[in-house]
Amino acid sequence: MKTIFNGTPHSIKVISPISCEFSSQLRKFISNNPVITEEISSNGVLSAKIDTVEGESINNIPVFSKSISGCDPIPKGYDVIIVSTLYVSAAREMGWQTTKLYTVADPVYSEDGTKILGSKGICPAF
Repeated sequence: MKTIFNGTPHSIKVISPISCEFSSQLRKFISNNPVITEEISSNGVLSAKIDTVEGESINNIPVFSKSISGCDPIPKGYDVIIVSTLYVSAAREMGWQTTKLYTVADPVYSEDGTKILGSKGICPAF
């Protein structure tokens, strides 16, 4: 069995694909009776560090530049590390190996599309 580190701030509830469907109207996966097959507790947040610098305004609208200036180290001793897409970008910017990094795949929402109930699973960092 593979060891998993959840570096997001919340537990990840994996919802069975048979209990959700894609709504073309909402353009989201939805469920009225989600079946949770797995729940992955958070191990603590892995964060990216972002710098913000104010630039030249456009038509009196403030414009800001953002750049990645670092991130928390990738934990050792795990086969799979679940993180945010922003963290993946930061790790790549740092020149780190990202083959063990995964993000949450396809969130599943309540029937009205307003509340995230879980996810269909995880996906390798892209």
